[in-house]
Amino acid sequence: MSQKGIYFSLTALFGIVLLGVLGYHLLEGWSLFDSLYMTVITLATIGYGETHPLTFGGRVFTIILIALGVTAAGFIFTTLTRVLVETQITAAFGRRKLFRDINKLKNHYIICGAGRVGMRIVDEFKKKSVDFVVIERDPGIADRLLAQGELVLIGDATDEAVLDGANVKNARSLIAAASSDAENVYIALSARGINPDLYIVARANDQSGERQMRRAGVNKVVSPALIGSHRMAQAAMSPAVADFIELTTMTEGLDLLFEQVRIEPGSILAKKQIKDSGIRTEHNVMIVAITDHLGRMQFNPDGNQELNLGDLLIAIGTRAGVKNLERLANYERGESG
Repeated sequence: MSQKGIYFSLTALFGIVLLGVLGYHLLEGWSLFDSLYMTVITLATIGYGETHPLTFGGRVFTIILIALGVTAAGFIFTTLTRVLVETQITAAFGRRKLFRDINKLKNHYIICGAGRVGMRIVDEFKKKSVDFVVIERDPGIADRLLAQGELVLIGDATDEAVLDGANVKNARSLIAAASSDAENVYIALSARGINPDLYIVARANDQSGERQMRRAGVNKVVSPALIGSHRMAQAAMSPAVADFIELTTMTEGLDLLFEQVRIEPGSILAKKQIKDSGIRTEHNVMIVAITDHLGRMQFNPDGNQELNLGDLLIAIGTRAGVKNLERLANYERGESG
């Protein structure tokens, strides 16, 4: 409604100016430029005086023009003021709702940086239907994510106030995906200072950056260049293995995935052997590895392996099978682990 009012006001103003130019041109016989000049100073109420002496008809026309101009100017001013106030109120309510939604989150993920790497992470999280907040300093990128309905804070992720706004105290994990190693180090240091138990994953471009990040308290450092080179070498030497890994980790259409599932309190799997759990026979899921509560990993456990409370199961299976395994383990996606 306000936008229509602005268009109407501008159209009315243009019409009044055109009316003034034509009126002076036809009534007084002035040139188009003199007519335009007289119309502008009349509507602006500047009071420079008449461009040329006016006839009686010209003065009557000038009075009418002033009345129309003042009315149009008042309407335009009122409309613009209303639009400005409505915009400010809408923005304030939008920001308040955004912060209220973020403050409700618990065990969520925080993505710092929405560049090429960060946007791929956003896509993966959306597929997994997990709660996440994006911190991005570029207003253009942030606005696009906000338009998609994502929770986004515009600011510098190295700023503790911004991290606090992302509810980092209650977050499960933080991903530092900025393009600069130094920035990722600062992000990790700031986040670790607020939440000592936060699981931090950071992007590194070189080995020196990786060392700095580990000193800053990063739990897992990922180098896209290292992973990419390893994948390329594996694709050349062991293409079947590379195809299998790609199918199970990056192909959306294939009903097969790797996932981790922790055995939580109340699970019927605790104290059961794998062969008696029905994980493979009933749910078509294979346990590839088990990490116990001390962090020790056992690869390819046999059927006699006993499952214990707190064990982290690395499983491969169908999506439905993995969902059933999560149900048996009493595990909810998004819990810390």
